[in-house]
Amino acid sequence: MNSKELEKIKQKALEDHIPIIMDDTLEVMAKYLNKKKPEKILEIGTAVRIFSHVFY
Repeated sequence: MNSKELEKIKQKALEDHIPIIMDDTLEVMAKYLNKKKPEKILEIGTAVRIFSHVFY
């Protein structure tokens, strides 16, 4: 997924008052996951799947 599509998803979620992961939290998670290199990620309780779009 490219950054323009991701930004559209984020903007729509914000307009609809759907909570999404904050950019700074996403950055911390990205650093951690890049270091640990997990084989699988289970994303639970999300409305728009921002996290998985970034890491897959």
